[in-house]
Amino acid sequence: MSGKLRGWVLDQVGPRSEDDPLLSAGRIFDLVPPEPSRALLLPLISRPGVTLGPSLARRPQVVAAISAIPGIGEVRLSPIGGTVGPGGPGWLSLLFAGRLAPGMPRPLDEVLDLVGTWLRDRLGGIELQRGRVAGAWCPGFSDLSLGGRKLVGVGFKLRRDEALARAVICVRAPTAEELVALNGCHLTFGEGVALSSLTSLAEVLVQPGMTREAAMELLGIPAPPAGMILG
Repeated sequence: MSGKLRGWVLDQVGPRSEDDPLLSAGRIFDLVPPEPSRALLLPLISRPGVTLGPSLARRPQVVAAISAIPGIGEVRLSPIGGTVGPGGPGWLSLLFAGRLAPGMPRPLDEVLDLVGTWLRDRLGGIELQRGRVAGAWCPGFSDLSLGGRKLVGVGFKLRRDEALARAVICVRAPTAEELVALNGCHLTFGEGVALSSLTSLAEVLVQPGMTREAAMELLGIPAPPAGMILG
């Protein structure tokens, strides 16, 4: 499925497992048409656990400490920016792979606007604010929040004429056990996580029973092949 969005031609395909080898930074652009301002959206399905960005992946003592946290689940490493991206049935990740137009000013802003506009259009026009949310998971300049509470985290990998953006969406509030594990992750390198700094699709849309599968349907994402939903 293709469409125009903020000057981009966006191609959307069905979900893939996060550990699909085709999604490596070196291979994913084989799936993106070569024209400038062309982007591919791939929903990602992950097992319970966390995906650590390069700033943490380069610190083996931090990776080891996070891996030792009780109940942390699978610990994955990613070349895309950010620190801790949660995974599992309470979270949905979207990978945007974009070919930049020559001389595009502020490409990170352009790609973040693409992500934010795509989400807004599918959430009934809800406007998400951009900027770091203290006490949130993986806080950074590209946090997307509502009322000061984080809903989406976005990490980037930028090359000369290509950009990757990985958006992690909180589908429903973390359980007490998940929050303890997330807080423990963040305390290994910085500030902890507070539930008061977070929101979710379930809360924003007043749908308390929201599941990852329901979130995918809401966002117009095709159902995954049987057996792909993990955890």
